[in-house]
Amino acid sequence: MTAPKKYKDFEAAINRLEEITGFLESGEVKLEEAIKLYTEGLEIAGFCDKKLSEAEKKVKIITEKNNVPVEEDFDDEDEK
Repeated sequence: MTAPKKYKDFEAAINRLEEITGFLESGEVKLEEAIKLYTEGLEIAGFCDKKLSEAEKKVKIITEKNNVPVEEDFDDEDEK
C-alpha cells in the first residue's frame, strides 16, 4: 500500500475530491483505476474530516454580556 498523499490545504483536497468524483461518475474509468481513485478519495475525505474537526475546535462565538464581548467555545448542541 502506498503512503497517503499530503494535500496542501483543505481547498486543494476538496478540489481533488471533486475531480475524483467526476472521474468515477463518468463511468469511463477502468476497474483498477477506479479502485485507486476510490482509495485516494477515502484518504482525502479523512484528511478533510480532520481539518474540519480542527477548525470547529477553533471557532469561537463572540457574545455580549453586560456590554462586554465574551468568547465562548463553539457548541452546536446549544444552538438558539
